[in-house]
Amino acid sequence: MTPRQHVSLYVIMKLRRCVKRAEKLMRIGRVSALSCARQVPWVRARLNLPRNDTASLTGSSIAGVTLRQVDPETPFNRTLPYMPGELEPHETFLKEQRGAYPATFVAELKRGRFWGFYGGSVFTEDGRLVPELSKDVWGPQLHSAFVRTRLPRASWLPGRTLSLVTPEAAGNYHHWTVDLLPRAGLVQRAGYRLSEFDHVLIKHRDYPFQKEALQRLGIDSSKVIRVEDDLHLQAESLIVPAVRHDNTKVSRQDMEFVRRLYLPEEPSPTTAFRRLYVSRRDASFRRVTNESELMPILKEYGFEEISMSKMSVAEQAKIFSEAQYLVGPNGSALANLVFANPACQVVEFFAPGWVVGYNWMICAAFGLPYTAIVGRGPRPAPGTLPREIKQDIFLDVELVKTALDAIPAR
Repeated sequence: MTPRQHVSLYVIMKLRRCVKRAEKLMRIGRVSALSCARQVPWVRARLNLPRNDTASLTGSSIAGVTLRQVDPETPFNRTLPYMPGELEPHETFLKEQRGAYPATFVAELKRGRFWGFYGGSVFTEDGRLVPELSKDVWGPQLHSAFVRTRLPRASWLPGRTLSLVTPEAAGNYHHWTVDLLPRAGLVQRAGYRLSEFDHVLIKHRDYPFQKEALQRLGIDSSKVIRVEDDLHLQAESLIVPAVRHDNTKVSRQDMEFVRRLYLPEEPSPTTAFRRLYVSRRDASFRRVTNESELMPILKEYGFEEISMSKMSVAEQAKIFSEAQYLVGPNGSALANLVFANPACQVVEFFAPGWVVGYNWMICAAFGLPYTAIVGRGPRPAPGTLPREIKQDIFLDVELVKTALDAIPAR
């Protein structure tokens, strides 16, 4: 990185921090100002607003709320990636190497309220926010429900209603597969039958992979309520599985539910024979810009190029279950690693501004050898979050060769 690039990056990061601080201060002021109105019962009722206090599921029991515990908190220690060309593993992987999968549960709320904004918010009958079931980018104290001057009037929904509304899952294959579907598994493992709910709340865009999943889950499409941001309802009985507030902490047990949903039989290591390059050539961003240099090298090692965008999930699952080696740029298609053959080895490419651990998490959970290669270009300052989600990837092909050296050439 040149001195000029260093200075530009430093200035950009400082500006971003200043903007973020200003936004937070403005939000704190708005929450504080509106809290006065929420303290007045008739104003709160007229504007359909929540109460100021929250109802946490940890600690004492809450009237009208029952919990079915599913999994206890479980520690993990992940194997760090092999990263050719790096002096040490990227800080993303170091930060997420050790931790704990949170305890999981399913909550049932009598006359619970639901608001559809973002990933969905859950309130008790008396209007208290349940923070464990209401993920918000600003956290529970500055939650989006607390900055609204009013909410739509809540519609009454009789019977038993299941919420599978999951942040980022409405139009993203990875978050749908790795975040939303395991929550349906939690409901089943808690003793419920998905087919027996009267209503199912889901944010979706009617994509083929979403229709396919609902069919496999046994959820009748006539029971699905397509959730929009302004939906506000009160259910006779509202059932909500635990929401993960950290998407890098999905356990193997949760992912195995998705695996069994599409793979009728567990693949054997002896059936792994394919060498796959999962291309993003047909994507609008995060493409490998020097793919023309890369392809001759991959073909030398017997790799075939595939694109998953036109395939059913069942077809994608079958292909990944047959793979001996998988190589590709970071993208939603690699969520199919939940279906990977036990003998599979994985190489993932990253843009310097977008190094994330989602697919490494899957590989670590299933014990798949994993290599990460970061493309050329200016890198964010240490300690900053990955932000350049649409940045394309320019690879050092010599590093790719280094990563493939252990693979016998065909």
